[in-house]
Amino acid sequence: MKKILSYLVPAVILIGIFGGIALKLKKNKATAEDRVFHYDPAEEPVLTRKDSSSTPQTETGQRLFTGTFEPYRETKISAETQGRINRITVDAGSIVTKGQTIVQLDDALLKLQLQSVDVQIEGLTADVNRNANLLKADAVQAVQLEKSELGLKSAQVQRATILEQIHKSTIKAPFNGIVYAKLNEVGGFAAPGVPLLHIIDIDQLKFTINVPENDLKYFKIGQTHDLVADAFPDKKIKGTVTMISSKANVGSSFPVQFTVKNFSNHGLRAGMFGKIDLSNTND
Repeated sequence: MKKILSYLVPAVILIGIFGGIALKLKKNKATAEDRVFHYDPAEEPVLTRKDSSSTPQTETGQRLFTGTFEPYRETKISAETQGRINRITVDAGSIVTKGQTIVQLDDALLKLQLQSVDVQIEGLTADVNRNANLLKADAVQAVQLEKSELGLKSAQVQRATILEQIHKSTIKAPFNGIVYAKLNEVGGFAAPGVPLLHIIDIDQLKFTINVPENDLKYFKIGQTHDLVADAFPDKKIKGTVTMISSKANVGSSFPVQFTVKNFSNHGLRAGMFGKIDLSNTND
């Protein structure tokens, strides 16, 4: 009997353990099913369509175009020849006029070379005259006169080259404008492609806006529109359409550019923002 009990007790314990596990799993399954969403068509809310006429008008429908003022012209001045900078006559913010000398390079060596060539030309000119007279007396051959004439022409070309280099050592302003930045100093070295000064022209400015294709019809080359700069909200500025891009930009809009005359005191600056309001324009 004891032997039978020794087998029966562990069996009962195992049955109890497995029964408890099964009961726990069943309970967990019921809980999980309660948490699952079951679609019921009867509970679906009825969506009503909002009348589009009640939607307020957005700013995009107001045809308000914003843009930026840019210099009419700008350039970075560099030398056409190499040389040490002897003098810079302007500074950042200086007003310059077309043809004004703004940078002077060292041309002392070039002037010495010019003197040397002038001496050569003087001697070659005398040789040509002498050989011409001797040829008339049959004292020299014609080839000698030709050589002296070619030598004189070569020296004259060399002289013209030196004069051009001397001329290029004086750098002048290409147009009326303002020195935006001074990029080198006296004693520095100038060379082609090395910027010395940055000059901008803001007597006139460019004003550029981006226009959606549906609104391009409001702009024609030569048309005049009223602009307002954010910095001068009470002043209307006349802008003339000078460019309408034939290709859209990344934002699928078309750049439209205006030319604007600046105030007498150059109050408008490159980089300022402005706008054009065509809200009251009839379609």
